[in-house]
Amino acid sequence: MRSLRQIKKSISHARVELKAEADQVVLRHLLAELAGAAGGTPPLHESETPSAADLLTVGCLNAAFRRGGLEAVERLCDVAAQRLGICPRRVTVEELIQECSA
Repeated sequence: MRSLRQIKKSISHARVELKAEADQVVLRHLLAELAGAAGGTPPLHESETPSAADLLTVGCLNAAFRRGGLEAVERLCDVAAQRLGICPRRVTVEELIQECSA
């Protein structure tokens, strides 16, 4: 196991690149989560409606899973597909097993 000093040294030498767009997406999702936890409505204006890409970020998918499991993640994906104007084909469990074993 690495010592605390080694871990701190590794972190201090880590290269971190920030993107303003990603920061804004994360901030919007955190504010929505906070409002949802407080019983309010998400603080999104008409012009700030999340895009399909925003809906499918890791943070948003994790939040959906925590709120409602796989069903909530599936609903979120359906909303994203509607915003993109696509109709994804449903996959059966048998098809999934066959694809994974191939």
